Amino acid sequence: MSKVDRYLQAATREHTRRSYQSAVEHFEVAWGGVLPTTATELARYLAHYADTLAITTLKQRLAALSSWHQAQGFADPTKAPLVRQVLKGIRELHPDKAKQAKPLQLNVLEQIIGYLDQQALQAQQTENYAKHLRAVRDKALVLMGFWRAFRSDELSRLHIEHLEFVPNEGMIAYLPRSKTDRTNQGQAFRLPELQRLCPVDACRQYLVLLQQAAGPLFRAVNRWGMVSESSLRADSIIPLLRHLLQQAQVGDAALYSSHSLRRGFANWANQQGWSLKQLMEHVGWRDVKSAMRYLESNDPFSQQAIDQALALPAPSQVQNQLKTHVLELRLHLQPYHQRGRSSAARQHIERYCLKPYAMSKGSQQESYLLTMQARDHEELDGIVDDLLLQLHDAARAHQCMVEITLKEQATGQQWD
Repeated sequence: MSKVDRYLQAATREHTRRSYQSAVEHFEVAWGGVLPTTATELARYLAHYADTLAITTLKQRLAALSSWHQAQGFADPTKAPLVRQVLKGIRELHPDKAKQAKPLQLNVLEQIIGYLDQQALQAQQTENYAKHLRAVRDKALVLMGFWRAFRSDELSRLHIEHLEFVPNEGMIAYLPRSKTDRTNQGQAFRLPELQRLCPVDACRQYLVLLQQAAGPLFRAVNRWGMVSESSLRADSIIPLLRHLLQQAQVGDAALYSSHSLRRGFANWANQQGWSLKQLMEHVGWRDVKSAMRYLESNDPFSQQAIDQALALPAPSQVQNQLKTHVLELRLHLQPYHQRGRSSAARQHIERYCLKPYAMSKGSQQESYLLTMQARDHEELDGIVDDLLLQLHDAARAHQCMVEITLKEQATGQQWD
């Protein structure tokens, strides 16, 4: 491999390379296509698999074929209007509900950790080093994955020499690169030292048994207790987690994946009252829409919700505490890139950012009326700050500049 090829390979994530290679092979071998291809052939390819493959899979195949054509210097047929129209028609006739991993709730986390603690104790009593090491490793992996909302590839790329233990505070795990770190600047993730379900204590115990000073943190361990020099593969974490769920007698184990740790933490933090800004900073989301996909909406007809509603003060008492603020928002969006889409940005903002505030159209163009509930102006400022952050993030995600003016009608107070 030449030095140029080595750097080109390093610029693309391993998972993406394997996925794209598989998609190209599917087009050439399973379909019998020839590369480079044409928009007409791609349209026939999409139509052939429209009723057997999910729309997300078809879009991934197109992305791989687009990458192949661009890398080889050919015109990209995936951008042709014919292909886009066929894809739009497939989405219309074969609607595909987005599949999401089941969030791993805190009680399930406790059930898994209880099982692993029992396995570690039994292995220690029978002097089964391999079983003991695997149980302690899995405990550290699950707790670190949950409390830091790590992706499976991030867990697989953690290295021992990049861990720093801070007395009475916790641990810092440094990752040289991650999915959201496009420029490979590196990012440090802090893990707190907790009274129970502690990821820091679990990692310490694992390192004592592992007896390694450097290299991958999470490694395969064979039946004789021999430890691999390479890390666990990212795609091995899903079956590992499902196996633990089955052994811990958790139902519907097949509905969980490595993303269950990430979604589980996001829902736990949401239930604890974390703001969307806090959650996005902790987990590492750059896009509000991405964050919202991970959050479970509360079921208003659940027993817990009804019980909580019955326990609340009478509406008159609540009104005495909360004040209603009507704010006028003026929002102007302007693309700063040829791929920027102001209409899509506005639709996203209206649906995800403004709808929770009883949004209605204002009297002027590009203006909205928002209704916010707050006890005082300090709380109102916090709500507005969160909203402004969401608006700027949404505009940036759609490659648009945004001009914002937010004014309370009653007091004349203004934010921008």
